[in-house]
Amino acid sequence: MDFSYSDEQFMVYDSALGLMRREAGPGLCRDAYREGAGVARRLVGKLADQGILGGNLSEAYGGSHLTLLDYALVFEAAGQALLPFPLAESYVVTAILESWGDNQVRERWLPAIAAGKTIPTIAWGDGQGGFETGGVQSVKRQGRIRLFGRRTFVPFAEVAGLVLTPAYSTEIGGVFLALLEPGRPGLAIEPLQSLDGSYPMAALSLDGYALDEADVVRPGAEAWQRARTIALAALAQEALGVAEEVFRLTLEYVKVREQFGGPVGRFQAVKHAAADDYLLLESARVANRYAAWTVSEGDSDGPLYAKLAKAYAGDMARRVTGDAIQLHGGIAFTWDSDVHLYFKRAWRLASQLGRSTDLREQMARRIIDGRFEEGDGHGYSL
Repeated sequence: MDFSYSDEQFMVYDSALGLMRREAGPGLCRDAYREGAGVARRLVGKLADQGILGGNLSEAYGGSHLTLLDYALVFEAAGQALLPFPLAESYVVTAILESWGDNQVRERWLPAIAAGKTIPTIAWGDGQGGFETGGVQSVKRQGRIRLFGRRTFVPFAEVAGLVLTPAYSTEIGGVFLALLEPGRPGLAIEPLQSLDGSYPMAALSLDGYALDEADVVRPGAEAWQRARTIALAALAQEALGVAEEVFRLTLEYVKVREQFGGPVGRFQAVKHAAADDYLLLESARVANRYAAWTVSEGDSDGPLYAKLAKAYAGDMARRVTGDAIQLHGGIAFTWDSDVHLYFKRAWRLASQLGRSTDLREQMARRIIDGRFEEGDGHGYSL
């Protein structure tokens, strides 16, 4: 089977990378460290005009019906350009709503997201250090669904017009996904400190948030697992892009940085480090491509390969960006250099939705027991 990207897929990649380099890059990334989530507003219209937002949607909702395999190179471009925008979350939300949302939900939200009128995000964290479905409970009061609880690790919550979060209710029948609108009563946003200041995180506190029946997506547990699987594959590809770009910058640097009478790139230690990093990069590329294909095809092993790709790509990106710091010397971790921006982005990506050790443990249990340990619907491990 040929897993090479097609000419059309490379055209999408070239177009996306060109836009992101012009409109984002290290310059806008630095602005995000100072200004926070607001920088996403500068990008959303341009991304929408290019057809990047909602590109996976059907034409009826303003999309181009791109699969995750088609879109993988767009995530890679986002990593290369240090895009300060919740691109993975936008893709996941649109995919989940088109697959599981009813007509009212799809017609209300999908065209708005594709047109850049609404920035969506996802409340990933369960408040207990994990990414399961716990943290939010619902009760019925005076005929309305009320939400109580807390979710963490919500990217760009301060500019989002829609937040997707899992919740649990015995009355509704287990886990469901709730569509929240920031700014409504009962929802508070608390900014969180993050190593990657260009990708601001927040916590959501819900205290009696009134949820309309139309804003409930079921079946929640299945949809949440699918959301995580897609996101893992997307984040793995973004990590590849981060490492790829900083590797390019490092090669350029060691060719011109002179010491002891010549460029430092002529020394064996530098050559071996670069060769090792290149091997890691290309290995991650293969793992990512296969994961994107299995997830796109709805293969039953898609979750396994998405976790494998994310675990490998996360470790690879940390290693390659760490080597870049060393090969550039001390200046690389100062604000006079862009290298540390890639280093911080790599570390954030490596930990988002689970550290590599956690993901490998889940894969091992899948292989040994023939099942994933995805939680019992309450956010607790089985």
